[in-house]
Amino acid sequence: MHVLNLFKKTIIRFPWILVILFTIPSFIALLRPGFFPMQDDLQVFRLHQMDKCIKDLQIPCRWIPDMGYQYGYPQFNFYNPSVFYLGEVFHLAGFQFIDSVKILFILGLVLSAISMFLLLRSFVDNFPALVGSLLYTYAPFKAAQAYVRGSLNELWSFVFFPLIFLFAYQLIKTNKSKYIIYLASSVGLMLLTHNLMSVVIAPLAAVWILNWLVLEKGWRVLPKLFVSLLLGLGLSAFFVLPVIFEGKYVHLETLIGGYFDYRQHFVNIYQLFLSNYFGYGSSVFGNNDEVSLSVGIVQWISAAITLTLALINFKKKKKLSITVIIVFLLSVFTIFLMHQRSSFIWERLEFFKYFQFPWRFLAGSTFLLSILGAMGISFITNKRLSVIYGGLITVSLGILYLSFFKPVSWNNVSDQDKFSGQSWEKQLTISIFDYLPIYAKLPPNKKAPERPEVLEGDVKVISYFKGSNYQEGEVEVVGNEAVIRVPLFDFPGMKVTSNNKQIPHWHNDCRFEEYCLGLITFKLPEGNHKIKAELGDTLIRTIGNTISLFSFLTIISFLTKRVYEKTTN
Repeated sequence: MHVLNLFKKTIIRFPWILVILFTIPSFIALLRPGFFPMQDDLQVFRLHQMDKCIKDLQIPCRWIPDMGYQYGYPQFNFYNPSVFYLGEVFHLAGFQFIDSVKILFILGLVLSAISMFLLLRSFVDNFPALVGSLLYTYAPFKAAQAYVRGSLNELWSFVFFPLIFLFAYQLIKTNKSKYIIYLASSVGLMLLTHNLMSVVIAPLAAVWILNWLVLEKGWRVLPKLFVSLLLGLGLSAFFVLPVIFEGKYVHLETLIGGYFDYRQHFVNIYQLFLSNYFGYGSSVFGNNDEVSLSVGIVQWISAAITLTLALINFKKKKKLSITVIIVFLLSVFTIFLMHQRSSFIWERLEFFKYFQFPWRFLAGSTFLLSILGAMGISFITNKRLSVIYGGLITVSLGILYLSFFKPVSWNNVSDQDKFSGQSWEKQLTISIFDYLPIYAKLPPNKKAPERPEVLEGDVKVISYFKGSNYQEGEVEVVGNEAVIRVPLFDFPGMKVTSNNKQIPHWHNDCRFEEYCLGLITFKLPEGNHKIKAELGDTLIRTIGNTISLFSFLTIISFLTKRVYEKTTN
């Protein structure tokens, strides 16, 4: 009895513990040795490459050495890095790469449930907030993200959706400066987690903010909201600016053509609202998709009930009812964007083609419908009836979706298995055309050589080493000058030095190649040379790094000041 009372007191004081307990079934399948197959089977490899960056002190990590058949790739110049920085912390703490990635998947599920709970707690009591967090966790799309697609970054974007809404609301409601920092951090981390999901949340957050500015008459906080947005953009500038301005230096056409043409992946009404199919295959043209593309039957039905209750109780709970109506309309719009009837919007907004799959907007609808489901419970004034209704939602989620939260199979592998043999060879070439430096006409069809190629002259390679973003060695040129080509893609920011002096290089000498790979090539005179080819910072990267450092120090300064004030008062 004493233990039971202690448990009740703990739950009352720390209700998020209950959220974690209810989330355990969503990730319990991952709590065993080994790893599971997924469509984007590069998550462990990306963390492995991030580890090489960190150990080389290449911070921020931009170039990784082994992708592109070991010619190197500007992977983290364009692919959001935040989750892998966190994963590296777990690896440095002693976990295997595969276990670190499993921890990231688990944390993505748990922290997104907690962040949704915290958002909902601003509007409703603990019980509706708990149910809302479960609606957010046990959604078909969430299961597909984790266990089918293996979209680690997209899964983590679910953590920041609620936090952006929460801190924007709290800033408007309280006008407290601390929420500038919290909102800025959430915006910055969102931008560093997933580009497309940032685009999804941006208009939703803008409408959300406008709604509360009007309802709370909070126009006075507009400057603080603006500062928060700037600070968030500043935090992510080291990544966002190169994405915007240096995308022209890599092949992007494969991201939007062929299978990835958005016109092949619209979703029909039955799939969105009525289907409870869950498969481990792919999205295909037509109606025979082998993956769940549902907004969630429980989610949309509970949202519809909430709208009805909001209209009935409009006069009694005006602010909440208005918010429900607006969130409902936003959810309808995000769902509409997944249907072929919205193609006129896709055709007019050129950047939409980079979404590849219209059903990516399921992230937005899952988020919004979960908010609505929780708010519906708060309209029910009869406590027993509200508990019954919330319990019915919870049981329905378990019956319909709990079985989705497991891998299709399990492999008893270790890091050694993952990074050796056929598995390693496969990872070197997966998605090899994505972000391929533009100077290469096509991806390489064989592994990069371990040492430079001699195109002209007599050269003895004494030693050679490949780092994360550089290659270096010692060579001896005998007789006349020589032309050397190193096994490294050229890319803006690449510099070549000989005996610590920069020398010119080029990338269009394609002798002895089937097609031009755009490799770094340079001349050396007679003599001994310590050569090095290394990726440095371009002007835009330097500007981004500087802005991010300034923004980071601003936030640290603010937090330090708050801690000092609390300890001295």
